[in-house]
Amino acid sequence: MDEILVWIVDDDQDYCELIREMLCDHYQVSVFYDASSYRQALEDMTPDLVLMDINLPDVSGIELCRELTESGKDCAVIFVSGMNTLEERLRAYDVSAVDFIAKPFELKELLAKVQAVATYQAKKRSLVQAESMSRNMAFQSMTESSQYGAVLQFFRQCFLCQDYQSLADAFFDLMQQLNLNTCLEIRDSEVHYFAPKNADISPIEANILELLDKHGRLYDFGSRTICNDKHVSFLIKNMPMDDEVLYGRLRDVIAVIVEGLEARVMDIGRQQTLQHVFMEIQALLGSISGAILEHDEKFSAALTGMTTEIRSSFHVLDMTEEQEDYFASLVERNLKEANSAGDAFYRLQGSLNTVKNVVESSVAS
Repeated sequence: MDEILVWIVDDDQDYCELIREMLCDHYQVSVFYDASSYRQALEDMTPDLVLMDINLPDVSGIELCRELTESGKDCAVIFVSGMNTLEERLRAYDVSAVDFIAKPFELKELLAKVQAVATYQAKKRSLVQAESMSRNMAFQSMTESSQYGAVLQFFRQCFLCQDYQSLADAFFDLMQQLNLNTCLEIRDSEVHYFAPKNADISPIEANILELLDKHGRLYDFGSRTICNDKHVSFLIKNMPMDDEVLYGRLRDVIAVIVEGLEARVMDIGRQQTLQHVFMEIQALLGSISGAILEHDEKFSAALTGMTTEIRSSFHVLDMTEEQEDYFASLVERNLKEANSAGDAFYRLQGSLNTVKNVVESSVAS
């Protein structure tokens, strides 16, 4: 029981040395000859067991025991006194002493009682430590559950984000729940920087993000950590490096977060590309429709004019009726072919409309 700390408080120096020699092989023993030195030592540490005389030169041991009880310190007191009366024993009981040994006594008796109380104190300490460990584990489990719940909520929120700013806002809400101070960089054809509450990031933070975005998934420097993916980086400015458990758990969490951010950024980029394609096709369809309409009008006018002129010139050309019918059928046949060529343009327009509808559906989803 080397970890058990036993204090002896008695003004009899010979008695104290005797008890110290008897106990020092089994316990850590300290001796105090007066209440003043005992009180001073008690400010810095708490013993497991105190062997205390009732009649001290400067204050009663009963009073010292009452002070110890009222302080809430977990310490057992055994009174050792030559005043072996019922009144003294009741006084000792009133101040919560665990035992009373009357002088003179057998050393074996004292050793046995000290050993019994020390064993009890050791078991109680183990139970307290086990309870504390269980409580800490339960608290950590609840904390982890809360953190992962926040991450899942963030992923659900990501699906509703249609642009980088709304995605950044959802990200900063999550970081606030994790008590992390961050700034964010998103890269597509250009670089976008974001800070909480739509603030601007400092030039040095932008420079750090730019310099470290190729330094691996997680990179620690000082009390900061940068987390990278292909299109996303974010800087954590207050990483709890001094808390190994919390630090390890947060590293796992932010590694998952950056993957979710990366996936959503790529999805937003694809949607923006589809939106751009949709707008281009829509503009192209408008141009084709206008061109077809203009072409039809001009072509129809030209053919109508040509037909009218040919028919009106039959009498000038002095053609036979058979020749006139031949030329008329020739003109009508070519007009039909011209119309069929116009139909091909309309079919092309219909195909582009189908493509436009597919792209529009993809953008809307």
